Amino acid sequence: MYGLYLARSFAYTADIISQQLSEISREDSLRQPIAGEHSINWLTGHIISSRSTPLKYVGADPVWPDAARDRYRDGSPPITAPDARVLELAALIRLFERSQDRLIAGLESLSDAELTQPSGYGRHTLAESLLYFHFHESCHVGQLTMVAESLGSKAKYLSS
Repeated sequence: MYGLYLARSFAYTADIISQQLSEISREDSLRQPIAGEHSINWLTGHIISSRSTPLKYVGADPVWPDAARDRYRDGSPPITAPDARVLELAALIRLFERSQDRLIAGLESLSDAELTQPSGYGRHTLAESLLYFHFHESCHVGQLTMVAESLGSKAKYLSS
């Protein structure tokens, strides 16, 4: 039952991400709202990269290997222009959608008993760790929305 609640929570953030990215051009995805801040491209890639651990928690494969995630990991420099390690926004959107499908299927398959097991992330249960990763994702969704607004896009919210 609680896996379904977690799935719904990740579905909320996915809905906002999908709506927000639907109006962003490739060029705008690389623009920095303020020098030194992260672009929509980096934020989107970081969200996908950060989903690798929750995907493993639910028994699903991450959507890209660890080496490919380096450009989007915490502490990596802002992305301002394409380079060999920067993915196009369209590719990031496809990876995000793939991660969403895998994550939701995995979350919906978890029993409440499985969610009370240790996650291996500190002393936290699987449910606590998944809640943390959702919180982390939600923070970046807020950033993504703010950057999109600074580029002239209207903020997106949950669909009705």
